[in-house]
Amino acid sequence: MDVIWNLTRVCPWDCAICCVSALHVCNTTKYYLYEHQKEIKNELTLAEKLAVLEILVEKDIDIDFSGGDPVYYNEDYQVIEQALRWIPSEKISVSMTGSKITDIKLSLLKKVGVVEFTLDNLPEIDNPLRPRGYNLASMIAMQKCASVGIKARAVTVLYSHTMAEENLEKLYSWLCENKIEEWEFLRFYPSGRAIEYMSMLPSESEYLQTMKFLKSFNGFTKVFFQHSLKMLNGDSKCSAGVESIGILPDGQVTACSWALDRNCNSLKDFYIGKLPEDNFDEMMETFRKNSVFSKSASCCRTIKYIEQNNKKEKCYENSRNTM
Repeated sequence: MDVIWNLTRVCPWDCAICCVSALHVCNTTKYYLYEHQKEIKNELTLAEKLAVLEILVEKDIDIDFSGGDPVYYNEDYQVIEQALRWIPSEKISVSMTGSKITDIKLSLLKKVGVVEFTLDNLPEIDNPLRPRGYNLASMIAMQKCASVGIKARAVTVLYSHTMAEENLEKLYSWLCENKIEEWEFLRFYPSGRAIEYMSMLPSESEYLQTMKFLKSFNGFTKVFFQHSLKMLNGDSKCSAGVESIGILPDGQVTACSWALDRNCNSLKDFYIGKLPEDNFDEMMETFRKNSVFSKSASCCRTIKYIEQNNKKEKCYENSRNTM
């Protein structure tokens, strides 16, 4: 089973399309403690995170540590360090931002299987959904990782500001020139803060056309697609709650890491339980018995759920406006 564990919502960036509605912080702990005291209390303590890690260690699980930025604060850094003592490095990946890549961070990242950085555009291209400097920071971080032998992977979310062929060609050239081995493409999920951009959700035909174009790239960098994109070709099925789960900063376990509301809570039908207090095997068994997730699906359940609920909300609003 694959687990995406969002260790924290803390992030030095403030992306408009952040699925976890990350808590934007300045480079001082004082600011964070003052502005977001309530949110800190809602996140697991270091002891609780280590207890969750012990539970996962007992299972045959691959962990992607994510956030927010999973290496922004020392206690999350400690969780990853401990994971490397208990789990083979090839079963651990880190999805982080390019902010402040220090020698200490590099020494940790050398030990994990792969490190992922989101890169949607080259710095000279204006993308209103990413903060200024975001893409440049990812590029610098990947260069630093590649220079010391760390396997860095670029990740690009496909939506209107990224799908232009010229943008994708330029990104690919840069990745090949800088010896970045892998480039993964993700579907755009209108969850978290990104629910405000529901209208930007590409059509299936737009995705398929872009994927066809990307498959023509045959340089140094290997191109591959997230399972939810592969489903559009019939090459995969929804793995939510069956082969993959997500763990949120407060310990909530969700069938899909992208099935989140505006406050980083699991969408109702995707909620499995909470760690470390719930028994992992029991909550998984109960969820699969009592939900539609006991059967495989050929479409992305998260996208379908969000689209259906968005339609219900619009119908409700329209009915109120006509009263």
